[in-house]
Amino acid sequence: MIAQRPPVGDHADSDRVAAALDEIDAALASAERADDDREVARLLAAGAHAALRRGDVPRARGFAERAARGSFRHRTAQFDAMRAQTFAASATGDLEAALHQTIKARAMARELGRTSELAEQSCTLAAIHLALGAPAEARSCADAALAAAAPGSPTAALAAVSRAGAAAELGDLDGAIARLAAIAVAGLPVAIAVDVACAHAFWLLERRAAGDARRAEQLATDALAAALAAGDHHRRTALHASLARVAAGRGDDASARAHLERARRAADRAEPAAVALLALATAEVLPADDANRRVLLASARTRILRTAARREDARAYGAGVRLHRRLLELTGGVPADLPGAP
Repeated sequence: MIAQRPPVGDHADSDRVAAALDEIDAALASAERADDDREVARLLAAGAHAALRRGDVPRARGFAERAARGSFRHRTAQFDAMRAQTFAASATGDLEAALHQTIKARAMARELGRTSELAEQSCTLAAIHLALGAPAEARSCADAALAAAAPGSPTAALAAVSRAGAAAELGDLDGAIARLAAIAVAGLPVAIAVDVACAHAFWLLERRAAGDARRAEQLATDALAAALAAGDHHRRTALHASLARVAAGRGDDASARAHLERARRAADRAEPAAVALLALATAEVLPADDANRRVLLASARTRILRTAARREDARAYGAGVRLHRRLLELTGGVPADLPGAP
């Protein structure tokens, strides 16, 4: 799951920005009248990120399109305009576009000598590489982000999430969970704390050691309450899916189905990866002969393979991402003819 962080300067008020999404257009109009291209670009990035967090893909795309059309004189404004386009690409699941935009943004941050932004872009690159099935590249970018980020910052927290995800995808599940447990979430913005909890709960449920399900349930329950209070709809499907898996594992069919239904209802605002997590939860909750289970799993398989066909490395996307591999294995296996990188 891609974990995107707020634009520069918005750590403390990312939830306020999300709640005030409807006001951003008015602020943009004011900045445009003042010919303040730096403020215009900053607001476009803030708006695209807030729309991403609220699950409003058309709105995120709208901010990105305005950023792409703009003529920005200052390099800092060009930097934020690029980030607006990255957030929108992530919201739509266009990972290659997000990757290329982020590579350019990181180069610009290096040129401007902005260490914190350099760390942020390395962090985002790590998350994108993970989503594409390239954990070794993700590990390298996460390490670079951790080296540059301020200790205890949102960037450091999300870089640690990606570093843990890379470890898990490379086979060190125990080490990954230890890394996630070591992240201090107190004082982090709600959106970042929710991202950490989502990743932590997922990997706990993949390991299934003694006590893992109970810990995953606590993490997901607390994160869901915080996300709902903040109006952060981006992770609701993933959190309800994790709670459905927990309930199914202990034999609580009614609770599992209730969380599964809530995950389904929130799916229109979820990131693309959360929809795959919904399919995995469905496989664990519903019986094998259930028609809805068969339909959803078949749809998930089709979506993964169709998306893999558009990737530069289809095999990495299909087999190098644990969630994708799990779903393909549940529906006939990873196709032997999936092409690798050229």
